[in-house]
Amino acid sequence: MKMKTMIRSSLIALVAIACLVPCTFAAPGGKQLTFGLVTKALDNPFWSLMKDGAEKVAEANGAKLIYLAPTKANNLEEQTRLVEDLIQRKVDGIVLVPVDSAGIVPVIERANKAGIPIALANTNANGGQVVTFSAIENYDAMTIVTEFVMSKLGGKGKVIILEGAPGAQTTTDRLRAMTDVIKKYPGITLLASQPADNQRAKGMQVMDNLLQTYTTVDAILCNNDEEALGAIEALDSAGRLGKTMVAGFDGNDDALNAISQGRMLVSMNQNPQKQAADALQALIDIIAGKSVPKRIVTQGILLTKDNVALYLPAAK
Repeated sequence: MKMKTMIRSSLIALVAIACLVPCTFAAPGGKQLTFGLVTKALDNPFWSLMKDGAEKVAEANGAKLIYLAPTKANNLEEQTRLVEDLIQRKVDGIVLVPVDSAGIVPVIERANKAGIPIALANTNANGGQVVTFSAIENYDAMTIVTEFVMSKLGGKGKVIILEGAPGAQTTTDRLRAMTDVIKKYPGITLLASQPADNQRAKGMQVMDNLLQTYTTVDAILCNNDEEALGAIEALDSAGRLGKTMVAGFDGNDDALNAISQGRMLVSMNQNPQKQAADALQALIDIIAGKSVPKRIVTQGILLTKDNVALYLPAAK
C-alpha cells in the first residue's frame, strides 16, 4: 500500500511539473509584454518558489517579469504602494497575492480603471475585477492535514493552533478547517488558538509563551511551515519536541527536511510554482483573446515521512 501511495505521489508530481510548461505567445506587433508579480513578503521560501514558477512562464513567452514584495511581511500599506508603482509603470498585467483580502480591493479597482488586468494567486480578494484566482482549496487541504493529525492522536489529546496573518483569506479558510475538524472529536481539547503571522520567529515566540502555561501539548496545528518550524525550535529548547506532534502547511524545503528527520509530522505541498505560473499564463491568454477560467484549482499533496523523500531538495 505504501509503495502504491509513493508511486501515485510521483505521478502527481510529474504531472504538476509538466503543467508548469506554458503555451508560448507572441505579443501583437512583436512587443515584449511586461508583468508584475507582487507577493506578501520576502522572508518565506514559499514566495521564492512562486517567483520561480512565474519566471518560467515569462521566459517561455518572451515576457519580462518584475517581482516585488513588502520588506515588512504582510504589510498592506507597502503592498498597495508596490501595486500602484506597477500601475504607474503601465505594465501589461499583475499577478497579485493579497496581504489583506479586504484591504487590497481599492488598489485592484485602481488597476481596473487603468485597464491593467489582475490575476490573483494563493489568496483571494473580496472585490475588484480579476481575470482569475489560482490557488489550492485551502479549506479542503487543511482539513486533510488536520484529519491526519487527529488519526495520529487517535482522536484524543490536547492541541494548540497557531493562526496565520489576520485579514488574509488563507488564514480564515485554514483556521475554519482546523476548528471544524477538531469539533468532530470530543476527545480533543483545544488549549489555545493564537496568531503567529506566518513567521518563524513569531511562531517560536508564541510557542515559548504557551509552553509556560501548558505542561502537556500533544499536537500543534500551524497555518504554515514557517510557524511550524518556529514552534519546533521552541519545543526543542524546552526539551518537549519528542512529546508533541507539529503540523505545517506549504511543503518548503526546511519543512521537508524536518519531516524526514522526524521533527515535523506533516505538511501540505500546495505547489506555489504552479499557482503563480497558472495565474501569469491566464494573463497572457486573456491578452491573446483566449478564454480563461475564473478559478484555477491547484492540487495539493499531503507530505509525510512515507513520501517526503520524493520531494526533498536533493530529490528535486
